Amino acid sequence: MKRVFLLVIAIASYIGVSAQKTDNTVYAVGADISWLQSQEDRGTKFSDGGIEGDAIEILRTNGFNYIRLRLFVDPRSELGYSRREGYCDLEHTLQMAKRIKDAGMYFLLDFHYSDNWADPQKQIMPQAWQTLSYKEVCEEVYKHTKSTLEALVEQGTAPDMVQVGNEISNGMLWPYGSIRHSFDG
Repeated sequence: MKRVFLLVIAIASYIGVSAQKTDNTVYAVGADISWLQSQEDRGTKFSDGGIEGDAIEILRTNGFNYIRLRLFVDPRSELGYSRREGYCDLEHTLQMAKRIKDAGMYFLLDFHYSDNWADPQKQIMPQAWQTLSYKEVCEEVYKHTKSTLEALVEQGTAPDMVQVGNEISNGMLWPYGSIRHSFDG
């Protein structure tokens, strides 16, 4: 797991993603709104004080400054998070990152390194990577991370913070990254 984490840091550094520095202390007041596009596409409306508006703008005007988006490798896969629409894939993440940055907010990108929710009880490797060797999975992690960050940087929406995995207390990318199983690689 240390290799994957260091790999993500190295890729971010290589393509020029760095933390913003400021003399002022900034507290992160945020929300994960990865579900927002799905809700909007279903016709859900958002309001504050009875006045309808854009959900991101409503959060911003109420003191939120950070938005977290989760990214799945292939949410359309057989066991994916959003098999029909593909929400939380790179395309949707690019759209949301633009909205976040246009609102003047900070953006936290959460690489799940899975096709669906990852948590302490399940860290299911993306379906397309499940038959790969340890070395090949490392290469896929590198390519996925690098291409995602490059696409965000190219669009002008580099994340301000990157989260490696989700709830990874038991490791990630099982079985290779499980802390409960030994693997000689």
